[in-house]
Amino acid sequence: MRKIKQWLCKPRPLQIQLTVITSVTILVGLLSILLLNSRFSFTLYENRQKRLLAEAGKEIAALAEENRTNETEKLTAIESESNVEIEIFNADGDLVYDTAVNRFAAQWLGSSNFDVFQSMLNRSRRVTVKTIGEDKNGVYEIQRDVNQDKQYLTYTAALDSGGVVRVSSQLDFINNTANATTRQVSLLAGATFLLIIIVLYLFVRRFTDPIKEMNRVTRDMANMDFSQKCTAKTNNELSELSDNINTLSASLDKTLRDLQEKNRRLEADIEHERQLETMRREFVSNASHELKTPIAIVQGYAEGLKLGIQNNTASNEEYCDVILEETHRMNRLVNDMLELSKYEAGAYPLEQRPFDVRKFMEESTAAYDILAREKGAALRIDAPEELIGYGDPEKLEMVVHNFVSNALAHAEGEKRVEVTAAETESGCRVTVFNTGQPIDENELPNIWQSFYRADKSRSRSQGRHGLGLSICKAILELHQAPYGAENKEDGVAFWFEIPKAE
Repeated sequence: MRKIKQWLCKPRPLQIQLTVITSVTILVGLLSILLLNSRFSFTLYENRQKRLLAEAGKEIAALAEENRTNETEKLTAIESESNVEIEIFNADGDLVYDTAVNRFAAQWLGSSNFDVFQSMLNRSRRVTVKTIGEDKNGVYEIQRDVNQDKQYLTYTAALDSGGVVRVSSQLDFINNTANATTRQVSLLAGATFLLIIIVLYLFVRRFTDPIKEMNRVTRDMANMDFSQKCTAKTNNELSELSDNINTLSASLDKTLRDLQEKNRRLEADIEHERQLETMRREFVSNASHELKTPIAIVQGYAEGLKLGIQNNTASNEEYCDVILEETHRMNRLVNDMLELSKYEAGAYPLEQRPFDVRKFMEESTAAYDILAREKGAALRIDAPEELIGYGDPEKLEMVVHNFVSNALAHAEGEKRVEVTAAETESGCRVTVFNTGQPIDENELPNIWQSFYRADKSRSRSQGRHGLGLSICKAILELHQAPYGAENKEDGVAFWFEIPKAE
């Protein structure tokens, strides 16, 4: 019993559950019908046969009242229609009509005259077993034929003439009819049950297949997979539920994507804030470091003048020159820092317009001809004619100034500095190349940072603070222009791209 209960309680697919439950219900109903049929079919047929016997008895009694009992054709019709046997006795108790004798006479003697057998039929062939009921016209009995050992359901009614009519039906016939009906009902019930199971399975499958699909889609949704969609189309609420699941999936997918995008933006903003905070700290640290040395020099020389360490005029002037030089250096540093902060804050609006690239390059490098000759460097410009760029030429000129100044400062070997422009698919690329030592590949990403100096030994002596490339970066990013630095076979090239004028 426990195993049966466990089997019933075990989780099973909805399709199987519905099929089994409905099938069991139908089976119980059919078995109940079969049980009732086997239990009461004989009683039903017996009652039906009683009615037939009573009706036949009434009809024969009516014929007797009209003295028509000798009309064998009418009696034969009653026997055939009701499937009964008729016996008629007169007032003296003599048998005047008997179905069996009449049939025998008709078949073998060709006559329905009963006088020939009167002496043989004075004695009854049946005995009463029990009385099972009565009505106002007659009595129902179970009789047994002592000669043939058969039982009959008999209806005996008295005639007004003093005779008796007895209508009988074999109990074997009633039993056989009831059994045959039970067998037919059983076969019909079995066939009906199988047909119902097949139709029920198909119907339940049509009902549960959409549910299984929805279950699969919602399970994928629970695993954050919103690519699956319900395709169930029915003529009931399941179709609406399928559409609602698809709508919910699309809404959740969109919401999740929006949340992910906002999360990525938030993470990017947080990372950007961290970088800005790091840059601020480095900027303050580097600015403090850059200002500390000139302030210390100014302080030392000023204290020396105050204490009168050097009493001659020449030494005092030298002290003053050093103080002025360091003051100018600090002034340039502060100005560069202010300039960089304004560019990074976007305080300088761009005034972009078309301009001739070759002319722009010639004007930007004109101030460096003398410096190039002093350093023994060859400064060359190469740009195509009628190449028109688009941008803010005044601010881009500062970029070229810084690139050329760095190139002249680091030019070695052949000491070639080449400023070139070339047309590209997306615009115009300006490149400043100088021969010399390459930049360490690990330091290339850092050269655009504020106060970063790849060559720290020469930068201070040349009055460099490491802000030039940071200013270039800020200007180029205002233009949304690509830029970069790369090592060549015999030197280093700095470049940036601007769009061509339409």
